[in-house]
Amino acid sequence: MRLRLGLFALVSLAVVVVATAISSFVVDPENIGVRLALYALALVAAIGAIVFGIFAIVAPLFGRTGVRPAAVAEAVAAGRQAYARVVAAVPTGAQLNGAYAYDARLIVAATDVPAYQVSDRVRVHRADGRVAGEGEIVTVVRLAADAPQVVVTAGPASTPQDAAVPQDAPTWPGQ
Repeated sequence: MRLRLGLFALVSLAVVVVATAISSFVVDPENIGVRLALYALALVAAIGAIVFGIFAIVAPLFGRTGVRPAAVAEAVAAGRQAYARVVAAVPTGAQLNGAYAYDARLIVAATDVPAYQVSDRVRVHRADGRVAGEGEIVTVVRLAADAPQVVVTAGPASTPQDAAVPQDAPTWPGQ
């Protein structure tokens, strides 16, 4: 998502440069209608570049966004849903659609791979309770079979707190 927004900002900036250059150097100075149209296009593109650029910079504050529900359902169907113990969590202060973002260190007790530790920015919906980083258990889904990143699907208020999750685990292999 961030890369896409950054690319949109760059394309908008290129449109600004091209429209301004054409209006200034190619179009006859007496043809005011075409020049005004090109300047208007450049203005709209400049506003788009600013908006896309701001969202590309700010988007990471909200954690993993843009995860398709179908991708989560596929991961659950593939058996990659697990419980995770929150070892440490620092709220970022960001909130998106009722979900609070945290920089969290989790120990994931997956069923298809050995337990592992991962640091990631996660979102927990306010209806699922807040995360304090004191050993709460959350329900997560590992989106890719060969990557450690997870999406929290249920917070501490919706997850059984007596689930069997180890207190410590090594990091994901290769990281």
